[in-house]
Amino acid sequence: MTTVRKIILLFVLGSTLSCSHTISPYDAPTPDYLLSKGSQQLTFLGDNERPRFSEKNTKLLYFSRNRNSHKAAQIYELDLTTNKERRVTFSDGDAFDPVYISEDEILYASTTDEIKERPLEHKVIDKKSPPSDLYMSDLYGSNIVRLSFQPGFDAEPIFVANRAHPFILFTSKRDNYSGIYRLDLKNLPVSTLSGGTSKNRTSPTLSPNLGQIAWIESEPKSSEQSLVLYDFKTKITRTLKKGEGSYRDLMWAPRSPQRLFYSVQRRGEKHYQIEYFQIEGNCTQIVFKGNDNLIYPVV
Repeated sequence: MTTVRKIILLFVLGSTLSCSHTISPYDAPTPDYLLSKGSQQLTFLGDNERPRFSEKNTKLLYFSRNRNSHKAAQIYELDLTTNKERRVTFSDGDAFDPVYISEDEILYASTTDEIKERPLEHKVIDKKSPPSDLYMSDLYGSNIVRLSFQPGFDAEPIFVANRAHPFILFTSKRDNYSGIYRLDLKNLPVSTLSGGTSKNRTSPTLSPNLGQIAWIESEPKSSEQSLVLYDFKTKITRTLKKGEGSYRDLMWAPRSPQRLFYSVQRRGEKHYQIEYFQIEGNCTQIVFKGNDNLIYPVV
């Protein structure tokens, strides 16, 4: 059996990468090709997923599993200036979906307490949405604060640094459906942003000006997926893309033009490819495509 490893690559997107109304491929078919074109392989051990840059872009946060020292997912930080990685969490369960709050603090999800508190309920665990809660921690794991206590899946956090009311947006699976929720960090109340219906909503991402939020929406019966955009000011929900295949890993580009990066396995294709959708032009551009699953884009 061939072992497939998930490695993290660093690639500089050129200014010539532009969007067109027809889907045109960018000539970068595989990780090996990317390495020959000036990319840098950053991780070499274990399966490494969901990277996130620090505010200064000098460090990278991600989770890694299937290492010699641990099989469960644990969080690591890589210093991009020294190419040295450091393990951050030492959880009994899985620790995953990390994001930076600052240069010294992080948010992440973990299954540790959920499994201990309700062991009989979790004999068979859903790998896509395992029972988990949100945590805040320093980068050495010495000061950990549990933020959510709802039974079920709480993950995919986004930290919003509002001075008066800092909050977290995250995905939570409640009553058999996944929705987008908001957690106020001052007194920890949780409110529903988009949930409680017959559709699953996951992978929330905020626009840089905090005026819009996008997520992946799926129909449980047909498994048809859409990319959806919601405007906080107008209260209008807009479907950007629909029925093209299986989407994942939605990420808003930090600078204009307004672009949503994502991974998609298109109908009839065997592998995930990385694309972006430009909102103003209403057009799609393939970034990387090839004979490997290319996932977890972060800009």
